[in-house]
Order: sequence, then C-alpha cells, then structure tokens
Amino acid sequence: MLITASLITNLFFFGFTVWLGAYLLARNSKKMTVRLTGWGLIFFAVALAIELIQGESHSGVLLLPSLCWIGATLYLLPEETLWRRPAIRIWALAILPLFILTLLNPWFSVITVAALLGCVIFIGVILSRSQFKKTIAVLTVIGLFFGLSTGLLILPLNWFPRAWMVPALGIDLFMLGIVITLWDAFDEGESIRSHLIRSWISSFYYAGALAVFVFLAVAIDGELTLGNLTALVLLITFGTLAQTFSNLIQTALDRLTMSHESALNDEREILRQMADVLPRLSIVDPYNIDEPEFARLTRRAIANLGDLPKLSTSPLINLSAIATQNMSNPVDRAHALKSLLTEGIRRLKPKGQAEFGITDEWRYYNALYFPYVVGLKPYTHRSDRESLDETSLQALAWFQTSVPERTLHNWQNTAARLVANDLRNKK
Repeated sequence: MLITASLITNLFFFGFTVWLGAYLLARNSKKMTVRLTGWGLIFFAVALAIELIQGESHSGVLLLPSLCWIGATLYLLPEETLWRRPAIRIWALAILPLFILTLLNPWFSVITVAALLGCVIFIGVILSRSQFKKTIAVLTVIGLFFGLSTGLLILPLNWFPRAWMVPALGIDLFMLGIVITLWDAFDEGESIRSHLIRSWISSFYYAGALAVFVFLAVAIDGELTLGNLTALVLLITFGTLAQTFSNLIQTALDRLTMSHESALNDEREILRQMADVLPRLSIVDPYNIDEPEFARLTRRAIANLGDLPKLSTSPLINLSAIATQNMSNPVDRAHALKSLLTEGIRRLKPKGQAEFGITDEWRYYNALYFPYVVGLKPYTHRSDRESLDETSLQALAWFQTSVPERTLHNWQNTAARLVANDLRNKK
C-alpha cells in the first residue's frame, strides 16, 4: 500500500474529528447536549478509523452518532417543555434495543432516520423561543442534512456511492459540532475563537509530530503495511487526545505521584484550569448588555458559583465593583465575583433572626442559597446528610417533599433576575 494524497486527506479528517469530539468533552460542560455531540463525533471517528484500516466502514458504528445527536436535541429543548423529560427517558431506554435491531436488520434504522428528521422539527420549535435564533436556524438546516445523509448511508438503498456519503455525513457532524461549540460558548458568556484555534493548532502539532515517525518508518520500508497504518491511526489518536485532555492527565499524574499533598494538588489543578480558560475570558462590558441578557449571564454565573475557573470567564468579572479593586490575578477576580454573587443572594433573605422559612417571601432566597451556596442537590439523592447542619437538613427535606424540580427552576430564574438588578445598579 502506498501513501497517497487521498490517504493523507482521510487521516487529516480523522484527526480533526477526534480533536473536535475530544474538545467538546474536555470543555467539561454540564450540558448533556455538548457531551452527546462530543461522543457522536468520537463514534464517527471510530468508524473512520475502521474504514482507514479495513477499507470499509461499519454501519453499526455509523448509527451511534445519530443516536447521540437525537439525545443532544432532546436535551437542547427548554427545561420548561412538559414532554422533555419523558422523551429523554424514552430515548435512553430505546438506544440499546434500536442499536441491536439495526445490526440484525438494517431496515430498522428507518426509526432512527425518522427520529433525526423529527429532531429538525424540535429544533424549529426551539427557534421561536431561543435567544440564539441564528445559531438554532443553522442547527435546523445542518440537522436536516445530517438526517438525510444518515438515511442514505445506513439504509440499504445504494442510491449514492458510499465513498461520497461517508464524507458528507462527516461534514454534517463536524458542522453540528462547531455550531454546538459556539452555542455553548455564547450561552456561557465566553469568548471561544482564541481558545478553539489554540487547541486545534496544539493538537495538530503534537499528533502530526508523532505521525512523522511512522512516515519515516514507511519511507525506510518502502511500503505502508497494515501494521504501520494501524500504528499511524493510533498515534494520531493518542497525540490528539493527550494534548486535548492534558489538564486531566496532569491532574491524574499529580494525584499519583503526590498523593500525600492533597491541598497542593487542588491548588495546582485550579491554576491549570485557570490558565486554560483565560483565552475564553469575555471582554464584553457588562453595562452595555441589555437587561434580559445580563440576567441570563447572572443566572449562569450563579450556577457556576462553585467552579472558579468557569466563573472567571464570565463577563460579570468586568463589573466595576471588581474592576476598581485592581486585581491582576484571575483567581482573585473569580473569588471577588463569587463573593459579590453570594452577597446578592444573601440580600434576598427576609429580615429576621430565622435561618430558614417556607413562606412565600423565603422562596427566592431558598432557591439560590441552599443549592448554590450550601451545595444541596435535592433531586439527585446524593447529598451527604452527615455533613449538613440542622438548617440545611430542614431545607433538603422541604425541597424533596414540597417543591417540584420545575418549580425550583422557575424560582431560580426569577431570583437570578433580582440578583442581576442588584448587581447592575451597583456601580
């Protein structure tokens, strides 16, 4: 086997797909839409690797990106959508049976294709409610082509050459990944361009340097054997993943080699994360943002109250109450923003000596203080009761017995608007 321009192009496209999927996963986003899109890209990269090595792709593996994207679309729906949670449960329960049935008979993939086209309708519904109308409109168009490409590739129709359809599906999935990345960055109030380009160049440099050694071995042997090609694919994968997940790898190495220095390890991890997110820092003046957007960014910052690196990328870091303190250290600015938000939440507390109440005047304070300042997770059943004081235990029991999750979500949005108004008026 000879090294051809077509092979190099396919390897480049494979490396790019691995990087984009890993980049979305490395963002460590709380949004399942971002995670599932990342896994969809990784599964497609596996399909590309199989095709590079064996000369043919596996329809079962090509089905996985579609199943991931269906879930990503469902999680993209607004939380107040009544049928969102049941639809996600149905999707989670149907993935494995549908995958097995499609392996037994390719015509069962009609269900997946129909669901993908249904996702286009879902995204169209989101378009009318979303603040990111242009982004969602692009997602609708790309989602339509993605569904059609999947159907033409997986269904046993043979209308178009398979050599055309695999790249077409890859381009659609790649565009979905890019749009989801941009949407996530805009939703978090981050600047993404510099961080995205830096991640890609560093991964390309690292993986490309490793691939050069295989090409040298091929040049010495005179031909590209199956073993060399497999090694080339594995090295590109290793180089890309090692660079993209470098912070996670260094954290694991610290814990392995300095297990007795837990406090030092935590500080090193925070500094690494801070250094990584600094290129994502938004330079937008928060006072030039309209009120709805300011409230949304405040809500997002409150949700990240326990995550200093993510908090440091918020445009609220440029509030005058923080800027006037002349802090050059991003950790200090993140701590200052956390203190400012915590102070705003505490001001929602009704006057009096009581630490907890269940009347209407307490609802907004309770909705933000206990989940984000105290750290209660009332609906996950994983709260460490032994570490909670009596007040927090009372609040936990109240949330679990008297406050539906959707109601809490609505209270938190309203409370965040109150905190946002307080911040906006604080010059």
